Amino acid sequence: MPVRDIILQLNSYPEPTPDWALETSVSLARAYGAKLSAGICQVHVPPVSNWLANKLINADGMIAQENRKSSENAKALLSQFSLTVGDDIIGESLLIECPGMITHWQLSAKACIYDLIIVPVYGHKETTAMVEGLVFESGRPILLLPERDGRQLRFHSPVIGWDGSRAAARALADALSLCREATKVTVASVTKEKDLSKAAPIAEVVRHLARHDIAADTIEIPFDGSDAGLVLQSYCERSGSDLLIMGAYGLSRFREFVLGGATRSVLENPKLPIFLSH
Repeated sequence: MPVRDIILQLNSYPEPTPDWALETSVSLARAYGAKLSAGICQVHVPPVSNWLANKLINADGMIAQENRKSSENAKALLSQFSLTVGDDIIGESLLIECPGMITHWQLSAKACIYDLIIVPVYGHKETTAMVEGLVFESGRPILLLPERDGRQLRFHSPVIGWDGSRAAARALADALSLCREATKVTVASVTKEKDLSKAAPIAEVVRHLARHDIAADTIEIPFDGSDAGLVLQSYCERSGSDLLIMGAYGLSRFREFVLGGATRSVLENPKLPIFLSH
């Protein structure tokens, strides 16, 4: 399925998402002929309704000031989005109320009808929780977007991380259209990290890609004792690859999100854009 409908997750609080995230997302949407929408999380902190806190530190006054700041940042993001995204690719501007803190709940319900969710990674303390929730709840692939040199973005040399798991298969299927547009595709398997004897070999992944008119190389990378996410990122850096495609491993039990070590390592410190599917 081609990527034609993208939503960009933006934060209004405590500081607005930086300009580079919007500019890079516009470049990506234009490169793939997609519409770009914005999902702006506007935080609204409820008053404490505590007489002593108000008496000592004017807590409700401080909260009201922070809510004004969040509202002003959200309005600025909406304006910037309208001015930056051309009429040919602009989609919807969604202002999403996030009570108390940046959360994924409201965005997940809306993002499930888009092809791809872009989440900028720039040090916001709620990014990890946001991505965990979107991965499990939206049912859509996530693109982790760290700041990079230059604002133009198109993926020419993606690497597909393969271990034969359900999550890896889901990521492979979701990323087919991006791979079809690439110049070079590599299927990478980390050896000796887990038992791959029952997994479909990477040669079969190459066969499948060929059925979609995608030529791919393969590589087996020895496990170095860290985790597969770090190993794959290191390979991407050495080889000059511009996108890592991998399954988001984890469990969702009673709405508590637990990501596996390999997924968490790329989420906490992505060295390049990461395409995640669960």
